[in-house]
Amino acid sequence: MLFKFFFKRKNKKIKNKPEKKIDMKSWMNLTKEERLEIDFKDKHELMIKKKALLKSIRDEYIKIKEKNNEY
Repeated sequence: MLFKFFFKRKNKKIKNKPEKKIDMKSWMNLTKEERLEIDFKDKHELMIKKKALLKSIRDEYIKIKEKNNEY
């Protein structure tokens, strides 16, 4: 059951694509503050995704645990 959950998630396409891709040349042309701001936003979005994934894993674990306790 748990493996199905992980593999099922992998098959889904990612809906949230980065707003824009920055190549190295344009990245170096940005000021330090702009680079830090972009980096902070990317890290924040990644952290939100990680927290959502952890929450869903915990919920699935609780469901499995409850199922096992019923028997």
